[in-house]
Amino acid sequence: MRASHITTVFILALATATVSGCSADSAPDGDKTSPTASASPRPTDIRTANPTAKPTLPALEKTEVRCEDGSAIVEDVNNKDVTVPDCARVTINTSNAVIHLGVTEELTVNGAINGIDAPSIGSVTITGDGNRVTTKSKPEVDDQGSSNAVQH
Repeated sequence: MRASHITTVFILALATATVSGCSADSAPDGDKTSPTASASPRPTDIRTANPTAKPTLPALEKTEVRCEDGSAIVEDVNNKDVTVPDCARVTINTSNAVIHLGVTEELTVNGAINGIDAPSIGSVTITGDGNRVTTKSKPEVDDQGSSNAVQH
């Protein structure tokens, strides 16, 4: 007796769930605005066709900064791809730039969110925030900003 009572309750619960599920998807006769009655397309799949492909970024304008008397100052070149030749002292006062340095003895970074690379740097002083410096050497680092990285 007990087993049949449990079975009956289970069947009623299943029937209620089935009817509830159907009633949400069904529309009264003649209602063409319901989800099942309309022919609206499914949401667009926003994934890329090739998810392993590298994103294509817009090309940055390229510019060069000269080294004069052993010093170069990189400023007013935000959002650009900057090249600086070998130079004893380089000061970066710009932000949001990609900067390629030659061999540099002293690098000072006052700007923010720059990507800087050089084959060799003797010392780095950073007062700005969010900069990344990449070099093959192991420079002395004085980081006075925040969220900066010096990779070697």
